[in-house]
Parts: sequence; C-alpha cells; structure tokens
Amino acid sequence: MTQDTRRPRRILLTGGTGFIGLRVAAALAAQGIVPRLFDLEAAIRRTVLPKGCEAAAGDVTDADSLARAGEGCDGIVHLAGLMTVDCAADPARAVRVNVLGSAHVFELARRLRVPVAWLSTAGVFGPDSATLPRPMTVYGVTKLAVEGLARVHAADHGLPSLGLRPYIVYGPGISSGIAAGPSIALAASVRREPAVIRFSGRVGFVHVDDVARLLAAAMLRPMQGATVLTMAGDTRGMADFTAELARQSGWDGIAIDGPPLRIPADLTSDPVPDWLGAQPVTPIEEGIRRTLAELGG
Repeated sequence: MTQDTRRPRRILLTGGTGFIGLRVAAALAAQGIVPRLFDLEAAIRRTVLPKGCEAAAGDVTDADSLARAGEGCDGIVHLAGLMTVDCAADPARAVRVNVLGSAHVFELARRLRVPVAWLSTAGVFGPDSATLPRPMTVYGVTKLAVEGLARVHAADHGLPSLGLRPYIVYGPGISSGIAAGPSIALAASVRREPAVIRFSGRVGFVHVDDVARLLAAAMLRPMQGATVLTMAGDTRGMADFTAELARQSGWDGIAIDGPPLRIPADLTSDPVPDWLGAQPVTPIEEGIRRTLAELGG
C-alpha cells in the first residue's frame, strides 16, 4: 500500500460516534492520524467531534455512501453494527447491517487496497464451549459470519484484517445493549443513582481503552492475514465488580438481576501477535478507578 506523505494518514472509522468509536478516534488522533468518523447523519449531528476528526454521514448498508466516505483513506476501523438486543428484535435487519454492511466494508477495503480492523464478539462462543464457536444469539451468529468474510477476503484477495472478540467492554461513555450494564453502573455510581446490571455470573471485563489501543495499533503496523483474537480481559464474578465499584465510589446502589450470559464464563485470551506489540490487560480495579476519575466520581 503506497502512502501519500504530503498529507496526514486518514482512517475511516465506521460507527465512529459510538461508545468504542470515540475512544478509537482519540487513540488514532494521538498518533497523528486523522480519523474520519462515518455514521448515521442523526448520530453525527448529536456528537461533539473530537479535535482533529472529520465526519461523513452515511450507512454501511449503502455501499455508495460508504465508498464516498472512504475516498483518500489509508485504512478502515469497522465498528458499525447492531448489538445483541436489537439483533434479537429484528434478525433480518441484523443480517443487513452486520453482515451485508461488513461485506461492503471488506469490498471497499479490497478496492482501496487498505487493511481493516474490526469488532467481532466473544458471543461467537456458545455457553458450552470456550474453543468451538457456536453462537446462541443472533448477534453472535452475524459476527461469526463476518469472521468468515474476513477469511475469504484474505484468501481470495490478500486483504489483511484484524478482528477482536472482546467479552464485556466497559468504561466511560454511552454504551448500549445488555452488555452496557457495567458502564451504566459506573455512570450511575457517580450520580449516586440506583442501577441494575441485567446479567450475573463470571464474565471477562475488557476496558474500552484496551480495545481502542489494539484497534489503533493495527492501523499503525503492517497487518498480516485475517487474524481474529479473543479478548477475555479480566475475568471476575459480577458481584466482584459491583463490590469494587462500591468500594471506590462510596455508592452501594447497584443491583444484579438476571441470568448468566450465553457465553462461556471463563474464556482464554488469544496471544497477541508480535506485529501488534505489547498490549496489557487492564484489571477491573484500575479500569474502575480510571473510569470514575474521567466521569468525575
């Protein structure tokens, strides 16, 4: 891939105004890269763009608007998609957005000859196996399909990509879906408001900046093959998380009410390839501390 050294590198960031997208944008901008945030027009209108970012309105299901946004970009970080609850409510729409939209992204990357870093999910695993992907949610099914698209584009076209399978991503910002419970609890603790986390059991807690740092690193280094990495994060019981949150925030108004997720309780993170460099895991004690500090708690 030939870079134009007369201008800063630009990275197209689909779903760029979202919870993870804004953190990735900040991580890229800190490296002197111009993030171009691609999202629905309504999402862009209500978002205060971070300094140094560009914006382009469109929809990943519309290949033309995506192609226009990708002009002049040197890589793509693909985060746009529907989450678990929305996928369950409308499986056909989930396939259009998550699978067809991702196909458009990979095809654009193939034409531009640029790499793709994107988000899969630990939900590609069912509750009975931590090694054999057998998703038990529509969301997990769509993401496993996208992993297949990435492999095919690497095999047929030499398109390099990195997919991440994070477990529960948490941190400061507005998240959505059932997995947003820990992030909602953090914000509620700062406001001294009650909140309910709608799942229980042991899960892997992945701080949002660990995800953002890894996606940004993929754009800074020569990428190889169609790599997919499971990110288990810091595996703890949900009660451990709420107890630590209460200890640090001084607020004990967070409840847990719901069954365990349909994902193995104890996943193992895949080794990070040497080409990505060292990528430390944030323990929940540090992740909670940093999040509360950023939220003003």
